[in-house]
Amino acid sequence: MTYGFYLCVSFCLIVLQTTIVPYLPLFDNFYDLAALFIIYLSLYRPARESLPVVIFLGFVMDSLSSTPFMLYITAYLWLFISMRGITKILRLEGRFRLPFIVVSGILIENLIFIGTVFMLDSGFRFSLTVARSIAVQSLWAICTGSLFLVSFDHCHRGWNKIIDHYIIQKKGVSNNSLID
Repeated sequence: MTYGFYLCVSFCLIVLQTTIVPYLPLFDNFYDLAALFIIYLSLYRPARESLPVVIFLGFVMDSLSSTPFMLYITAYLWLFISMRGITKILRLEGRFRLPFIVVSGILIENLIFIGTVFMLDSGFRFSLTVARSIAVQSLWAICTGSLFLVSFDHCHRGWNKIIDHYIIQKKGVSNNSLID
């Protein structure tokens, strides 16, 4: 049932990112919400549970975008691996942990995209518009990233409680009999 939660959240984020966010002027340079979900998976969930979701989400984003195929899969896999590494190397505690991790994840994703554009277009110049967009995305990540991560975790725990209460216990199956 965990994958059902991941599928629902992924679908909602993709719909929000592609249909609502582009039409709100305030969120003109908002960061990739699917990348934020990848950061959540790398921080809170086991790798064997998260990697299929990362690949699926990357495939869906590759299919919806006009970027070179496998760009989002590659970016999301590197984002997932780097977020795992950052949390193991840097033992950040307190209130600065989540904003730092989210901002670094958004910057890593942007670096992957800029590197891809640079490799494919030899005439690419790093402009002030690109720097401004990255700066605005970083500010959005600082302000809202932690809130989204905590919300994802809270919703996932609530989903698990609902599934445990209404499906597993209502059918007469207890958690102990599932282990045996």
